[in-house]
Amino acid sequence: FFQSLQTDPSTQIMKGFTFFGSLTFLFPAYIVLILYFLLRKKARLALDITMVGLSSTGILFLFKDIFRRHRPLDPLISNVTGFSFPSGHSFSSFTFFGLLIYILWQAKIHTGWKVFVAIVLVLFAATIAFSRVYLRVHYPSDVVAGFCLSILWLMLSMWILHKADRELAMSRKTKTKPR
Repeated sequence: FFQSLQTDPSTQIMKGFTFFGSLTFLFPAYIVLILYFLLRKKARLALDITMVGLSSTGILFLFKDIFRRHRPLDPLISNVTGFSFPSGHSFSSFTFFGLLIYILWQAKIHTGWKVFVAIVLVLFAATIAFSRVYLRVHYPSDVVAGFCLSILWLMLSMWILHKADRELAMSRKTKTKPR
């Protein structure tokens, strides 16, 4: 089915989308995001983003090493190395754009805009994931697994970070109470 969609122009478009899930894009994007919040004096959020970004990379490579699934044999792009399962582009893009959605949801802007931008970001990440199947560097199950792992990791990360924030706030309260 996917091969029937393949034309030179659509392949170039998919190569463009796949770039946004690459380390070449995501590493600087994380740096810019972290620096932005540091400059806005939101060091805790910058630290949280750093922790989620770094830990997600470790989780991704752990899973790739566990499963060791080989890639499809006839990719449309060259120099694709490493194991296939789960898709790093899918996992990393859903994680990054999921973080953006989380941050956006905390912002004081109209809910309609939040929903609109969240939908655009999810569709953008989904297009990145689709591009990996289109370009024949992943099987569909690789990108679905990357998406699912990303959602689970974001939920677990946010739960851990919120729990740490609550415990930090509680310890500050007990230290400032007069005796």
